[in-house]
Amino acid sequence: PFLCAQDVIGAQSKSKAFVCSGTASNSLYGTAEALWRPQLEPEELLQVCGRAFLSALERDCLSGYGAIIYLMVGGEGIMEYELACRND
Repeated sequence: PFLCAQDVIGAQSKSKAFVCSGTASNSLYGTAEALWRPQLEPEELLQVCGRAFLSALERDCLSGYGAIIYLMVGGEGIMEYELACRND
């Protein structure tokens, strides 16, 4: 797969592991770097993404109150997971 994120002015950030963008990208990077490792199983990847999103959403009030995770698995298709967090 090819992973690439772009900022507001179009500058690209490429990676072989993961990319993060948005208002909480600094928080996303910290958690993702701590938890991600190569060859994660789909369930493990879902947990890593969920923890990274929750960590970032709890620290940045501009990020919203949840996320939708789309997990693409070869032969199984695309699975959608809704992630809710605090709403105060």
